[in-house]
Amino acid sequence: MKAKEFNQKYPVGSVFIYQPNPVLRGGKVVSTVDLARDCRDVSVVEINQEPYFANIKSLIPAG
Repeated sequence: MKAKEFNQKYPVGSVFIYQPNPVLRGGKVVSTVDLARDCRDVSVVEINQEPYFANIKSLIPAG
């Protein structure tokens, strides 16, 4: 999914589970702070907790 699709599907403030490693279960509950952007081969979005910028593939919609 590219940043444009992500932004259309999830507005700023949407809540996700940040799961950087798909093999490990669980993760932090985070919300988006800004629009997603495309950076070379990945799309990233600013979130409200460390690491503050996350690959959108690491975010799982919560609820």
